[in-house]
Amino acid sequence: MEVIRKLQGAYGLTLILMMYLYPLTLVGLLLLRGALEKLGRKELGRAVRLSIVAFLLSVPLYVAKIFLGISGWAKVLGITPIETSPLVYNGVHVVFLFLQAFSLYYLYKTLDVLAEMTEQTILRTAGLILILAIPMHFVSIKVYFAATLTGLVLILFGLENSKEVVA
Repeated sequence: MEVIRKLQGAYGLTLILMMYLYPLTLVGLLLLRGALEKLGRKELGRAVRLSIVAFLLSVPLYVAKIFLGISGWAKVLGITPIETSPLVYNGVHVVFLFLQAFSLYYLYKTLDVLAEMTEQTILRTAGLILILAIPMHFVSIKVYFAATLTGLVLILFGLENSKEVVA
């Protein structure tokens, strides 16, 4: 029961931070790694470590997104966007989203293992929704947030239904 609550909190914190305070996502990932390692499956720890690596590689691009005016934080922080070519602008955005998707892919791998352990296939579905949310950045930021929050709700629901198996 305690493990489930820690997993719910860690996944929730990680995804909320990823949506709103991206650089702090590392805190959620480290908490998630700690909670998953208690389950004794090596592939879970490895997947989170790879997610952390992809995340760390994306942080400089996130900063670049702010200075290019791609991120909403540019307006909040009062930063005047740097003028650059569309190639640089789009390149930074696409590479950042690729690394973010890569980081989420490894979180999906943890959900895949948990789905196998608990027979809660909804966890796999939640992970796929998270990965599919990334390209939604290009469509609409609101669609991205809605898809990410849907994935989070499914994760919380799937973990709640797996209490007996994991505990």
